[in-house]
Amino acid sequence: MKRFITQSWLNFKGQKSVFNLAEFLCFDTGYPLITLIFYCVLAGYSFHTTDLTRWVVGNSFLLCTNTCIFSLGSSFTGERYHGRIRSIIVAPRNKLVIVLEKGLFSGIIAIITVFLGFLVGSGIFRVDFSRIHLFSFFLIIVIGMFSATGFGLLLSTFGLITDQMHLVLNLSSYALMIFCGVNFPVSQLSYGARLLSNCLPLTRSIKAANLLFEVTKGAEVIRLLLEELLIGGIYFIAAFFLIRMVEKVAIKKATFEVF
Repeated sequence: MKRFITQSWLNFKGQKSVFNLAEFLCFDTGYPLITLIFYCVLAGYSFHTTDLTRWVVGNSFLLCTNTCIFSLGSSFTGERYHGRIRSIIVAPRNKLVIVLEKGLFSGIIAIITVFLGFLVGSGIFRVDFSRIHLFSFFLIIVIGMFSATGFGLLLSTFGLITDQMHLVLNLSSYALMIFCGVNFPVSQLSYGARLLSNCLPLTRSIKAANLLFEVTKGAEVIRLLLEELLIGGIYFIAAFFLIRMVEKVAIKKATFEVF
């Protein structure tokens, strides 16, 4: 366990080593919070409402995008850039452990960022969190970030099979913004878009968090969280098998990329 945590910390430091503390805080919390405020103000004027709870909840979950999509999603691309991809591919180590190591601290930072988003959002837009069950709310955040971290890890493995990661990561971040029910209900999407929404992380977490502010539907919230856990687990397993596939190609063709 100690080795796992040490390797996770080194991976995280490797991702963030180019930033000093001020740059890290601005990039991982300041910029996402400004984005949250922008979309909440826009929703307030667009829908002529002062009750912005739904938008604060949705955009707070989306604050994990910088950490889970862009930082974590480019981790294998960074490994190749820094010359470590050779060691990762040929090392006789369980690739699932390598995947989990990369996600541990990114997931923790994402949870903290989302929690800050809720605090700032509730302070600025007067969202009343006193009427919800806070432990259930915290649990929803943790499960949502587990799923988002798995999604980011799966995206990171695409860095081994394509050199167009900027396109992949930006497209993924906008897909989360449009299809996860952040700024408008999933029920307003077309049938095909709703199918895509059900395959993305955060959709069920955002819906479960919104349900806490309405009439309590315990069974519905539990069902959504179990489905979110399943989706997150599928992302982690898919990332593991994708790395194994690249490993086999590397052995067969004596190359470290599929593209």
